[in-house]
Amino acid sequence: MTKITQIKALLSLIVLFSFSIVTAQNEPQCGTIPTPESEKFFQNSLPQVRQFEQEYYQKTLQRSSTAVSSVPVKIHVLRTDEGAGGFTESTVNTIISDMNTYYANAFLEFFICDVINYIDNSELYDFSTDEQDALTLTNNVTNVINIYFANSVSTAEGGGLCGYAYFPGGPEVILMDNSCALNGSTMPHEMGHFFGLSHTHGNVNGTLTTELVNGSNCDTDGDFICDTPADPQLGFGNVSSSCNYVGNATDTNGDDFLPEPLNIMSYSRKACRTLFTPGQYARIYGVYQASRSVMACPSFNVDLTASFTRECSDTMTVDFLDNSIGATSWEWDIDGDDVIDYTIQNPSHSYSGAGGYDVTLTISNGSESLTKVYQDYIIVGGETTNTTQVVLTLVTDDWPAETSWVFRDSAGTALYTSPDYIEGDDDFSSFTETFDIATNECYSFEMIDSYGDGICCSSGNGSYTLETLEGDTIDGGGNYGFGKIVYMANNVLNTDDYFSNTTISVYPNPTQDILNIKLSNTNDLPDSYNVYNMLGQIISSKKITQADDLRLQTNTFSNGVYYIELMKENSSSTIPFIKN
Repeated sequence: MTKITQIKALLSLIVLFSFSIVTAQNEPQCGTIPTPESEKFFQNSLPQVRQFEQEYYQKTLQRSSTAVSSVPVKIHVLRTDEGAGGFTESTVNTIISDMNTYYANAFLEFFICDVINYIDNSELYDFSTDEQDALTLTNNVTNVINIYFANSVSTAEGGGLCGYAYFPGGPEVILMDNSCALNGSTMPHEMGHFFGLSHTHGNVNGTLTTELVNGSNCDTDGDFICDTPADPQLGFGNVSSSCNYVGNATDTNGDDFLPEPLNIMSYSRKACRTLFTPGQYARIYGVYQASRSVMACPSFNVDLTASFTRECSDTMTVDFLDNSIGATSWEWDIDGDDVIDYTIQNPSHSYSGAGGYDVTLTISNGSESLTKVYQDYIIVGGETTNTTQVVLTLVTDDWPAETSWVFRDSAGTALYTSPDYIEGDDDFSSFTETFDIATNECYSFEMIDSYGDGICCSSGNGSYTLETLEGDTIDGGGNYGFGKIVYMANNVLNTDDYFSNTTISVYPNPTQDILNIKLSNTNDLPDSYNVYNMLGQIISSKKITQADDLRLQTNTFSNGVYYIELMKENSSSTIPFIKN
């Protein structure tokens, strides 16, 4: 049984090393420039990355949309002083297109941001790693992936490299040797490092991996991903021309290694490298969502906001605002069903029916299009409860370390999280947890299984039950694959009850410059307000989309008596106030 758990040391030097082969050839390999800052950055983001990895597995099983998010790359092509050499635009497009065939499985595609930057400099044409500052400080574009194609790439000592990249937290730079960029596997390999993937043999070359063949330490050794077999470091010497492993290395237990010569993140023959594993795709997706999704091309970029993203009741009207750059047309899929719902810039949509909805916006500038998918951006409704506590009863299976859970509020804040269940200690054990909850608030509960087989069926009869303090069942089971999310709405008021059950006041009253609207529960805001003068004329109106909208500027009002009418769907409540 393998599992996907914590990386303890993602970022370490991929030694600048040329691997000797039986034919006395030297094949350039891969190099990176690690920094302590990059390692710390990734360790700090790892809990969130792991959550997104579980989301990825859910998406692969349940996702109805086929849309992928567009990721900007800035292309820099090095040439001689005379402008000779270097890739053509057509060649670059082919390289990016080939790479996209892999990364589509992580719901990503790369697009070229603006025109190619041709750098005519014979000194940099054959690039050495000690020239990086001279190259990048004047050419990098911030907040995009800067890919430099050079005639050759070498270390300061003259060792040949196929390329190198930086892990999350490092510079947004990838250097590529032109010949290696054309082999079909080195470009996705280096991009893998950019999205947090290590070599399958680990981050130190020339030393036998400490990862065991039986997978018992797959989360802490090797490449820290558990569906990639332990790798003794592949190369020409132990991979045949037919892409079979022909080595005889054993791990410290004496078990024969059975590595995967086809893995893109290995040092196998480059023509053999043709696949990422699901665990590697999950890591790419997790790193993108946690730290790379904010990348944006300065001249052409997708961006949106919404008036609301979470509602406890089963209906919600959302106003979407396009904040994109360079767009002349828009296509909105607001419920993740691959159907274009709107082609206007700023649509409004009414959701009916509980669930989580992906929102996808595709923009065009007349010649090219970009897409960004906002996963589970809109959450509507859930299981209705009327309680002060939710009780979780969990019975583990034979692999308790694979099981975890998290209980969140409507803002996505984790209020309660599972402890670490220990193999050998917590097998087939019962646990009870109690969650305190508030009235008129939304919550979500997520069960997670890192291996993807739930807790009921293949390794024991584990199960969980989620119920109210009063004993009413909310959800339960054990056959949930990689995981399951349950949404709850606790004691949600209908519109008719809103103003009778929500205490509303205004202060200061009388007021001079600012009037504050005070609610007993800011988790459920009114829809809007109107301000009337004594003649019944509307002198101010506003939609309420956030708590800041509950502050009303009154400094321009004349002295006198006014009425503020607060509205919630078809109901309203009016409060008088004085301006002096």
